[in-house]
Amino acid sequence: MITTVTLNTMVDKTVYVSRLRKGKIERAHRVDMIAGGKGVNVSRQLQLLGCDTIATGFYGGETGMIISRLLTGEGIRHDFVTVDSMTREGVTYRESEGTITAVFEPPHTVSRVEAAELTRKCMQLAEQSTWITCNGSSPHRNANRIYRDILVKHARTKVRTVLDTYGESLRLSIDTKPHLFKPNKQEYEKTFNVVLDSEKSYRDALDECLKQGIECTIITNGEHPVYAATPEGHWIVYPPDVKTVNATGSGDALIAGYIYASENNKSFEECTITGVAAGAANAQQWQVAKSSLEEILRLKEQVTIRKL
Repeated sequence: MITTVTLNTMVDKTVYVSRLRKGKIERAHRVDMIAGGKGVNVSRQLQLLGCDTIATGFYGGETGMIISRLLTGEGIRHDFVTVDSMTREGVTYRESEGTITAVFEPPHTVSRVEAAELTRKCMQLAEQSTWITCNGSSPHRNANRIYRDILVKHARTKVRTVLDTYGESLRLSIDTKPHLFKPNKQEYEKTFNVVLDSEKSYRDALDECLKQGIECTIITNGEHPVYAATPEGHWIVYPPDVKTVNATGSGDALIAGYIYASENNKSFEECTITGVAAGAANAQQWQVAKSSLEEILRLKEQVTIRKL
């Protein structure tokens, strides 16, 4: 089983309008809703790849009830901690000619008791898991240490771990030796106050991760080449050339593709190539983390990897 953890979930709503004009009333002709959050996306894509997965994290209020209902409707197993605060909603306005405008509400708060409850739940789920993934931002200062606590507990155990966060929760967790660390370029730069603008700067960043004891690091940058490292070396990976429709969730799909390949006993290079293909497959469609295995494998043939 693969457990995914999302501290900062949301209802992800897309509102379709002919045109969005500031200060005017517009009539929508369609509205879609899904459960959102990085770990939720990982679980969604893993499920479509045939993997046994369960999503956990926080949700609360009426929005939390909607998230639970949406996950159940998709058949995604979930076991969340309910918080007293209201979970956020993110609304994306999609105009007919293609312009996209997104508004995300502030995140919910988390009490120390709620944070401790989720940490305990994650430890229990990890006992049944081959992987546990820590995905996305922390909604509140009381939740900042949850990823660290999970990763410290499972450092160098049979349970492999993934860290994909930024800000304070990343600074607190970077030295916990996760199996896979997957930031994107902007998150890494903002958290560690560096600029990644050359092959050398990426290699320096990867070397810093290796010094922390991280087994595998993958740094993404949208449709641009991916840089990766293990103690055995450094790689640059070139994604397939696809038309980007919606890049939301591509990093989450990459993690799912990587885990899927790892569960099938593939090498680091194969896992990374599969992950990059899954990210590209996600980017070329509007729906988030809903690519088929067939499409991922097709795009995998177009991924190239080179050892630096």
